[in-house]
Amino acid sequence: MKEKRINYISTGIITAVLCIAGIGQAYSLRAEAAGETGQVYQGETGQVYQGETGQAQQGENGKGVAQGSVLMSGGIQTYLDGIGTGAAAEDRVIVTVTAAASLITPPGQGLEETVSENEYADLAIANVTNYVNVRVEANTDSAIAGKIYDGAVAQILETVEGEDGQWFRIVSGNVEGYIKSEFFLYGDAAAEVIDQYVTRYAVVLADRLNVRENPDIGADRIGYIDNGERVKLLETGSEWLKVQYTENKSGYVAAEYVTVAEEFVYARTLEEEAAELAARRALEARQHVSESQAAENTAITTASPSGEYSDSGELRSGIIEYAKQFLGNRYVHGGQSLESGTDCSGFTSLIYAQFGYSVSRTPSGQLANDGRSIAYSEARPGDIICYGSGGKCTHVALYMGDGQIIHSANSRKGVVIYQADYDTIIDVKSIID
Repeated sequence: MKEKRINYISTGIITAVLCIAGIGQAYSLRAEAAGETGQVYQGETGQVYQGETGQAQQGENGKGVAQGSVLMSGGIQTYLDGIGTGAAAEDRVIVTVTAAASLITPPGQGLEETVSENEYADLAIANVTNYVNVRVEANTDSAIAGKIYDGAVAQILETVEGEDGQWFRIVSGNVEGYIKSEFFLYGDAAAEVIDQYVTRYAVVLADRLNVRENPDIGADRIGYIDNGERVKLLETGSEWLKVQYTENKSGYVAAEYVTVAEEFVYARTLEEEAAELAARRALEARQHVSESQAAENTAITTASPSGEYSDSGELRSGIIEYAKQFLGNRYVHGGQSLESGTDCSGFTSLIYAQFGYSVSRTPSGQLANDGRSIAYSEARPGDIICYGSGGKCTHVALYMGDGQIIHSANSRKGVVIYQADYDTIIDVKSIID
């Protein structure tokens, strides 16, 4: 018996011992991550079983599914994927996997090529007239978990046979449940149009900002919005933005007192929908409040960017150190939280937002609108690496330096560190300087 130690790109917290014999046949594995222990057992045909730390699932040919477990983010799971494509041994081998750089793969082939996966394979976009109910089971007699409106983004967790055909179990925002697959665009069809489903909002920076009937300082006030509140953006301009103030009334706000945010729409729980209705009614009530009762105050209140930095190099390092704390977190299509999960462009835009930068919400938007283009040879920590083909950007990542990136890869791997050249780079965007 001999021992071989290799490096492995993962969350930086996973260590495992894997016993393999012959060619690509793994028999047992014990994983430790963040103080928790999980068991994975793999038989002669490459079937993987997991218990105790998450939902037990079964895979084939060395591919296991580990939702809700300490292995969910990639780590050991991704390593098992690699066994069938290049792990061979004349003798029985014990491999110790440690956090860092690569895996046993054919010469010239990287880890990311071995386990590459379409980021949009489980993306779904609601394609309905108004909304459909999300059910707790795959039938229309079961309880309602929430509502998903036209254009809302969801992630497909599984496909099941339910009442009258195929249903998806999806998660969208705080809603998880079942909907018939016919109500969605999904897979490649969804990926083609995803940029069309970003909603833009004007977020108020001032203490209180008037919404006016026309784009003029002397126009009548129809209401007001307070610091941190947001309204849907309808049209942009250099001095005035047209916004949807209430359900039936639009107006204008001064551009200098707002920032523009991009988000995807999610399904809503019944409680969230009730809260949104109450907020809309509050805005409507403000139409009847005079300016003498609630005067405009354009003093801008903003949160300071994370930390204080003496130069751009220090800022860049700060961005990467901040991003690394989310290693291992899950990937969620359209997600708006670094903690509970987001997608590739959400990861880069939310990271930059913590440092006072407004970055587009989609990969194509970041390629087209943000920062300045530089050569990959000029890339520095914090720059955004854009991937794709034919001039279309389909994925983005943060450059760490030394040929590495950190990104929200896909729903199986979550936030991980890769080699920057794992896929075709079509541009590099410098946001800072």
